[in-house]
Amino acid sequence: MRLLRCLGKRAALAGVPTYIEHFSKFSPSPLSMKQFLDFGSSNACEKTSFAFLRQELPVRLSNIMKEINLLPDRVLRTPSVQLVQSWYVQSLLDIMEFHDRDPEDQATLGQFTNALVTIRNRHNDVVPTMAQGVIEYKETYGDDPVSNQNIQYFLDRFYLSRISIRMLINQHTLLFDGSTNPAHPKHIGSIDPHCNVANVVRDAYNMAKLLCDKYYMASPDLEIEEVN
Repeated sequence: MRLLRCLGKRAALAGVPTYIEHFSKFSPSPLSMKQFLDFGSSNACEKTSFAFLRQELPVRLSNIMKEINLLPDRVLRTPSVQLVQSWYVQSLLDIMEFHDRDPEDQATLGQFTNALVTIRNRHNDVVPTMAQGVIEYKETYGDDPVSNQNIQYFLDRFYLSRISIRMLINQHTLLFDGSTNPAHPKHIGSIDPHCNVANVVRDAYNMAKLLCDKYYMASPDLEIEEVN
């Protein structure tokens, strides 16, 4: 039995490059906040969300995994970046298990939600781990302005991709896990439809300002222009 499990895992891992090559040919679906709110507030359907995410998540995962693979070999060889890669590989495999499953089966829908929770938890430390990988690279090979610029460009895209993936996962799990959040009863999934964006920006600025003042002894001013 252990041998069969080992062989099955090897077969699944062997299929990862094919999955990445296939799904990275597609662009992620553009989604607006209004679409999230409309779906969650009026006609939220677990089967529809399941059918969408089992296609959309592999596209988003594969696109960013392909970008990770384009990083310089010296970066890819760092233990932390290899760990992040392994998380993305396992998450892609977890989603692919549902690619041909029946959306009419309630057990499948429940298992899918549980799998998404597992994926979300697995990726909790992606940001500090990837940052640690960059530190490991710089400690070993030193600073190179050109490489630093390319890595920063990748990191910007990588973190935005992570935000979008977690947004999709959070919306599904919060809408369909069968529970409500008593602390935020008016939220639609993870979204507060009455959110004051300016206040959120000010909070983010104040947190960033503390770090800038601590490490650089200076910080830029904040100017907010609201267009309604």
